[in-house]
Amino acid sequence: METITMSVEGLNVNAVTKALQRARGVQGVDVDLMTNIATVTFDETELDADHVRQVVQKTHHRSH
Repeated sequence: METITMSVEGLNVNAVTKALQRARGVQGVDVDLMTNIATVTFDETELDADHVRQVVQKTHHRSH
């Protein structure tokens, strides 16, 4: 398992969380709403950190 953290500031946290949870190989998603940082745990044999970042970038739902 590998873990990465990334900023989700300005994004709809629910949409990002759901998109990450649907991604094959993602084992866990935890978002700190105070810091707007997502911690993603994933199986590095199924995907890599770049793919996880792409999932977040493709989630175009912005918060209001």
